[in-house]
Amino acid sequence: MDIDLEKIIKDSDKTIERLPVKDFSERAYLNYSMYVILDRALPNISDGLKPVQRRILYAMNELALTYTSKFKKSARTIGDVLGKFHPHGDTACYEAMVMLAQDFSYNHPFIEGQGNWGTQDDPKSFAAMRYTESRLTRFSNIFLDEINMGTVKWAPNFDGTLDEPKTLPSKVPNILINGSSGIAVGMSTDIPSHNLKETLDAVIALLDKPKLSINDLRKIILGPDFPTKGELLLNESELEEIYKSGTGNVKLRATYKVIGKEIIIDSIPYQANTTKIIEQIQDQIYLKKSIFISSVLDASDQDNPVRILLKTKGRSYNPADIMSHLFFTTDLEKSLRVNLNMIGLDGKPQVKNLHQILSEWIKYRLSTIKNKLSWQLAKIKRRIHILDAYIIVYNNLDKIIKIIRNEDDPKKKLIKLFKFSNEQYEAIINLKIRNLAKLQEKNIINELKELKTNEKTITSLLNSKARLKTYLKSELNEIIKNFSRERGTKISNGISSKAIEVKQIITSDPITSVLSKNGWIKFSRGHDISKKQFTFKTGDEYLLHEQTYTDRPLVFIDELGYVYNLDSTNIAISRGQGDPLSKYFQIQDGIHIVGMHSLNENLCILTMTNLGYGFICLHDDLIVKNKKGKTLLRTKDSYAIKSNNVDLDNDTHYLIITSDNYMIISSLKKIPILSKGRGVKLINIPKSSNETIVFSGVLRKGQSLLFSYDTKRSKKLDYDDLSPFIMEKNRRGKKIDKKFLLEKGKTTYNIE
Repeated sequence: MDIDLEKIIKDSDKTIERLPVKDFSERAYLNYSMYVILDRALPNISDGLKPVQRRILYAMNELALTYTSKFKKSARTIGDVLGKFHPHGDTACYEAMVMLAQDFSYNHPFIEGQGNWGTQDDPKSFAAMRYTESRLTRFSNIFLDEINMGTVKWAPNFDGTLDEPKTLPSKVPNILINGSSGIAVGMSTDIPSHNLKETLDAVIALLDKPKLSINDLRKIILGPDFPTKGELLLNESELEEIYKSGTGNVKLRATYKVIGKEIIIDSIPYQANTTKIIEQIQDQIYLKKSIFISSVLDASDQDNPVRILLKTKGRSYNPADIMSHLFFTTDLEKSLRVNLNMIGLDGKPQVKNLHQILSEWIKYRLSTIKNKLSWQLAKIKRRIHILDAYIIVYNNLDKIIKIIRNEDDPKKKLIKLFKFSNEQYEAIINLKIRNLAKLQEKNIINELKELKTNEKTITSLLNSKARLKTYLKSELNEIIKNFSRERGTKISNGISSKAIEVKQIITSDPITSVLSKNGWIKFSRGHDISKKQFTFKTGDEYLLHEQTYTDRPLVFIDELGYVYNLDSTNIAISRGQGDPLSKYFQIQDGIHIVGMHSLNENLCILTMTNLGYGFICLHDDLIVKNKKGKTLLRTKDSYAIKSNNVDLDNDTHYLIITSDNYMIISSLKKIPILSKGRGVKLINIPKSSNETIVFSGVLRKGQSLLFSYDTKRSKKLDYDDLSPFIMEKNRRGKKIDKKFLLEKGKTTYNIE
């Protein structure tokens, strides 16, 4: 059978939309971004929930896991959520469920859990879903008890076999009470949690006076109220600006109390980690940056989720100064972003101010109440309609029974005679004989009377905006009575934290830094240290050492001519193998350090390359603030670099020895002082030669040059004997006498 490819292509053109790649990419990315924004990352203003959170709560409600039911395995809930409503990863879904149960993540958790649901110290340390059990909290009932009362819009689930609510009929502005955070495409949200009573009081005030200003609302809502408590550092104008614009930053710090020489930290900032904070303080103690603290201890327990004990020492600093330093240098103080971005009632994402949020939620809630009351009214009317028929039955019982017994088509006869509706007729036919008793008739009359009273009350509510608002206020006051709690987060105009200067803390103690060939550095106390005391890893050996002080940075120069700094206050004195330099700055792979110097105000360095070029660099040009370093000496083809400390007041000459045993001594005064570059020629090395510089140093009057050999013997050239080698820079130099080069093996040089 022949296949007509041209016909297939022509037919396919009728069903396939052809677009330029650019247009298709833009459309596809826009569709994806809108999906992430609307269906995953941003909360809805009506119930303050993201889709996954809403689906979890709805699925648990469908499983009858209310606050009065027994606990069930969390895996049961996650299975229902994934299988019916949320076709995504089980891990992410369970993590969202866990957060809904954590009282340190939400002011009012939605889920009550049994088992390990994580801790404030490590929120993600929760047990697997097969181990934990859960049910809804009493607070979640505020979102779910009206769900079947005509209050929500429904949408098909992902496969069209079930319906799910678009939003939950929340009785509180959860968007503010529990807050939310999320990252979408091109936008994000960071809504801090607030106190329930303050928020509902603000709603009630806005119901009474819809034109209240944000400043007026601010007098009721004092500011964010985090589940981890803490202290909020903001003044009134800053908070007002955040609530007006919907964006900003707030500073949250830990709270503490002082008992004797102990500082007890009893709350930490939202999403801060106790373990990390303790490690930060311990590092400071170890590095002698907190000489006013002798120890730190985590004394947290079930009754005290956060309890960090600091034992202070000395009298130089009071507890307030110590805590100010720790606020500045650790996570005991954090800056939290505020971005009141949410999906509004119009279905569009928008950053809203406080007045807009509360007003829009009031509009939503009044609409929900109207829907609920309308549903209740329709239900009451249906019941009254049935009860009216029952009354007719009781008043005409014998006649109706006779018709039913004797007529071939009693339905037609009864509907014609008593004006029954089909619904009434079905209710009459289904009446049980026991319900025809006289006592039951009285019950129906009483029920009918009560229903008509309720009908009148609901009708009056629906016909009056003022009464609807009163109904909502009554509802909110009842919630305040049942769920309000004292504000946990204090708000103060506290002084900004300030670190105690390192100079005030770090003493100037002598230390020796030792660098190995493989780039490992370690530090030992004191200056009186022999090379024999240094130990290195297998395959590694000694390269350089420098005598410095604990309050002085170190300068490193690599063979590419880059200079780096290492703050000595960030290192620890250790007898171990030390740390790789890559821990402190970003040196390129395979590149070695060729110079190490102690940085002080008088430091000058003579740098040179194997081509014989060099210059003098001063203290200020050796300071580097970033870890990537900066260019100091321009080189070609990675020519190795030498560097030497220079004392311009006392040193008079530089000395260079090459691998071909040429030596030159020339005046330092003729070498330029540069911040960076190539410099001038210090020794003339022929271009055709493979000669390298094997030793360089600086010389002052009276010093001599010492030749040391592998045989542990040595020879010396005194200062006067060095005069033949003194010449102008850029000269070839003079060859060293053979008598100094007779020894076999490696020769090392030193100026003393």
